Amino acid sequence: MCGGMDRRVIARLWLVLVMVTAGGARAATPRLYVDCRGTPTSAPTVILEAGAFGTSADWDFVLKDLAEGGRACAYDRAGLGRSPGADEAKDVIARAEQLRDTLDQMGETAPLILVGHSNGTAYVEAFAKLYTPRVAGLVYVNGVTSDDLDQPVVIDDLRKERRLSELAARAERLGLAPVIAPLLVAQIGLTGEAAHYKYRSLTCRVCVSVARDEDRLLIAGLEAVRELDGDISHVPLAVVVGDTDPKSRLAQAFHAAETAPARRADHAWILDAPGATHVSPLSRDRAYIVAAVNWLRSTYRPLPDPNIGH
Repeated sequence: MCGGMDRRVIARLWLVLVMVTAGGARAATPRLYVDCRGTPTSAPTVILEAGAFGTSADWDFVLKDLAEGGRACAYDRAGLGRSPGADEAKDVIARAEQLRDTLDQMGETAPLILVGHSNGTAYVEAFAKLYTPRVAGLVYVNGVTSDDLDQPVVIDDLRKERRLSELAARAERLGLAPVIAPLLVAQIGLTGEAAHYKYRSLTCRVCVSVARDEDRLLIAGLEAVRELDGDISHVPLAVVVGDTDPKSRLAQAFHAAETAPARRADHAWILDAPGATHVSPLSRDRAYIVAAVNWLRSTYRPLPDPNIGH
């Protein structure tokens, strides 16, 4: 039982165990699906983060417009759309770490402009706090952030959304997704391949389950983001906010939460979008996002390289 070959096998297994456990090492994130368009310029690359039940397809119109002024990329979180990794952790902090891994795999190490829509903004906020030197600017679009925790009405609405996500997963299991999915695709107004891709992601059992799990973890994730030490008040920030009923109590609470990060920021721009729906900035009202990104592109000044001149 303890011959030479057995000892070598045991030694190799022990070495593998040490390598895996040393320093709290973790498995690398699988390469996620990324849709990049446009030619790189001196301005930062733009990374687009979709909201709940969203994928890179949600950004099709915005990507086309942003690509005219530089490089812009949208991606699918692990387990959603075309990305592998349904077993990857789905909490807010883990999603930010997975984005970091994907950017490293892409060679995107320079500061970025990050754009988050709806629940996707929570992942953007987490990334910005965790990896502040890698962030050149932020755009929050009808964003869900840790500031929502200060608005009980908003948190109640997020809890209702969680129940709806549970119903969505149940509807998929009952075979109702093909009936509901076209309505959600039409809300954004997607066409062609993007519409087909969005439909497939909404009728994919694994994708819907992953999206539901993300929603379950959202409020706890906002609490975790608030506890992070990173200070992003010096990062330029643009906030796009709009509602079809801006005088309602819920809309006013959302407006207060969504604009709170801008009121703390050293450099900020609040773009009110009167009459915008929750998803219309992805299509009909996308000019607000394009304006916000172009503002950040135009004001970006890279830090001088300390190695130059020495």
